[in-house]
Amino acid sequence: MHFTDVPPWPVYGLGVAGRLAELVESGTVFDYAGSGAVRELEEAFSRHHEGRYVVSFNSGTSALYAALCALGVGAGDEVIVPNLTFLASASPALWIGATPVLVDSGLSDASIDPAAVEAAITERTRVVVVTHLFGNPVDLDAVAAVCDRHGVALLEDCSHAHASTVDGRSVGQHGAAAIWSIGAGKMVSGGHGGLLVTADAKVRDVALLTGHFKPRTRTDILTAELRPYAEFALGGNLRLSPLSAVLALDHLTRLEELSAQRCTNVAIVDNYLAGLLVPLRPPAPRVNRSHFDLVYLLPSQLLTAARGDVLKALNSANVPAGAPSTRPLNRVLGAMRPLSTEPTRPLLHRLGTLGAAAPPDVRLPNSTELHDRMLSLPANWLHEANPAAAHSLGAAVARAVRPLVEGVR
Repeated sequence: MHFTDVPPWPVYGLGVAGRLAELVESGTVFDYAGSGAVRELEEAFSRHHEGRYVVSFNSGTSALYAALCALGVGAGDEVIVPNLTFLASASPALWIGATPVLVDSGLSDASIDPAAVEAAITERTRVVVVTHLFGNPVDLDAVAAVCDRHGVALLEDCSHAHASTVDGRSVGQHGAAAIWSIGAGKMVSGGHGGLLVTADAKVRDVALLTGHFKPRTRTDILTAELRPYAEFALGGNLRLSPLSAVLALDHLTRLEELSAQRCTNVAIVDNYLAGLLVPLRPPAPRVNRSHFDLVYLLPSQLLTAARGDVLKALNSANVPAGAPSTRPLNRVLGAMRPLSTEPTRPLLHRLGTLGAAAPPDVRLPNSTELHDRMLSLPANWLHEANPAAAHSLGAAVARAVRPLVEGVR
């Protein structure tokens, strides 16, 4: 079997199509009240996270926006975010009028550096967002300690890390709140969707008021002082579709099995590439059990500039490898400049101003250098129990990169 013979993730169980058909045939394709499959998903996700409150949204980005609102972020505040993360970890802060502050990674770990977080905190800082990039958990104990010292809320972006753990405990349970994407190719995917998890009833309720409205908020606000807001709420209309909930439930109910299969297949690929490429993984007790993206670093004997040659060799061997699509935000923002033709559109003005002030690579050396040495291999073919696809991928990558790596030893 060639790895491309495997249908790419997401793939669903046999019973899912029938349940979707039932919803379509009954006209239950929307849910204002958070009932049915939506409630079933929220309750199942809560059980996976020690009984914490769960609120569903139409995307992980919407969930992060609601979390920032619920944690008290307002115009003029600062939100610390990793430089190496997907842009949606930072963009919701802009919607609120807050400023994302970019923080570097550690020397050998793509995760946010706790010391850099502490150095970036000011009197305007309200929240620190951490991203478990590619499924690799950050050093939550260290970052949480920094946040506690300064009275700043910790918000975990777990969009890549549905099954990842720290010291045997699932990520998403170390801060004031956490969010997950359940869209696209995530390990738990409803096509589109997001989930917010928190142990704080008020945070839960403000998030609910932000993204939902009266059919649910009239009866589902737990905090007595917030109930007067239930009729109007904020009317965000950021609700999850019941169709997406059914899809996500199929994956969530099989999460341990899906994680085990992917980890087994990743280990096979790792074995083929031992001595050729360096797997980007966190140190124990942080464990990547999700592998949203299968990322390796160039070995030390290859210069950063060699990545182009390695990728060319892989693509010539029909391996769809590339640089990770998650790019350093200082570079993404730095491509924007204020538009003199758009003085009346504040969001565009803020984007341009932020872009003009984006730090250069020299001020964020670890995250930018690490990204330039990363290779992304397709993890979306590594979900089956049959390991043949993993052997096919590992062998193909090893054949392509071995001449380049061994040629400089």
